[in-house]
Amino acid sequence: MQAAAACFATMALAPGLRMQLPDMSKGLPPLPDFSKSMPKLPDFSRFFGSFSPPPTAKARGPRCDALLEATFGGDTFDPADVAAVCALDVVWEDMSASKPLSGPEEVSAALAAKFPAGSRIAIERLADGARSSGFTWHREAAGKAGDGLRGTLYAEIDAEGRLSYVREGCEPIFKPGEAAEALLKAVTKGVKKDEAEPTYTQRTPSTAAGVVDYLWREAYPGGAKPTEALRLFAEDIFYEDFNYPTPFIGKAAVSDFVNAFDIPGIEFKLQRASEGERGCAFTWKVLVNGQEGPEGISFYEVDGNGKVCYIRDIPAPSIKPPPLGSLAAIFDPQLRVFKQRSA
Repeated sequence: MQAAAACFATMALAPGLRMQLPDMSKGLPPLPDFSKSMPKLPDFSRFFGSFSPPPTAKARGPRCDALLEATFGGDTFDPADVAAVCALDVVWEDMSASKPLSGPEEVSAALAAKFPAGSRIAIERLADGARSSGFTWHREAAGKAGDGLRGTLYAEIDAEGRLSYVREGCEPIFKPGEAAEALLKAVTKGVKKDEAEPTYTQRTPSTAAGVVDYLWREAYPGGAKPTEALRLFAEDIFYEDFNYPTPFIGKAAVSDFVNAFDIPGIEFKLQRASEGERGCAFTWKVLVNGQEGPEGISFYEVDGNGKVCYIRDIPAPSIKPPPLGSLAAIFDPQLRVFKQRSA
């Protein structure tokens, strides 16, 4: 009302302006009633339907792969940064430790003990998953040209975008090679092969997560032979099984290795698998004659043709912590190996 009065006063004082202002001493005159003269608007609801506001969009949290890259992929490594992105109830399984870590404080203390100043994790391959991811890694140290211990990490985030579950595993210092195969065959001696007809439906997935899901949840439980996995492998596949000192390169070498582990009484069970078009990290356990056996972690990567071009397998050690690993940590706390690998 004050603004309207000021406007009228200004108009009255303007030179040459002849305008009869209303007497507002008794208040403003009543406004005319337009309700009877205004035409009724047509009802458009039959054309457009009733309107309701759109639902409030949920805020999108950070992706798991982006979180892992930001936390572990820098030039330096700070355990406090890892603890800062952990949920309060995070469960962190280090396959070399006797029990899982629980909560950010335990995670920070354990990582600080494993990564002295100047050491860091270098990410090699990263699974491109939003809610779950993982990566292969090796240790590096400032002032040292060679690479150190290698490993794989699997992770999940909660609704708030914080790490809620992690499993990490590293290569054993001593690699038994064919002795591991011989041991499994001795333990399962006398177990006959299952000659039942396969029950799975053959598919050809072309994403890393799709291949893992198909092989481990459908094909293998349905009686698939190793040849089914080989069908999905690239000709130049690079396969690292850390029970062995050197990788298997090419489908022919991988075929011999995979067929050697087609042992009756040995069953691999998928536990958790990450999302990922190009890469997929996953955890597993082994049943030996139906009894609980070792657990492990793996990583698959597919090439541009959707064929598996890279695999890394890491079994959990039978003795925790592994004695040679503890000695390597004393010998070289930063790289945790007795001999550096060429970078």
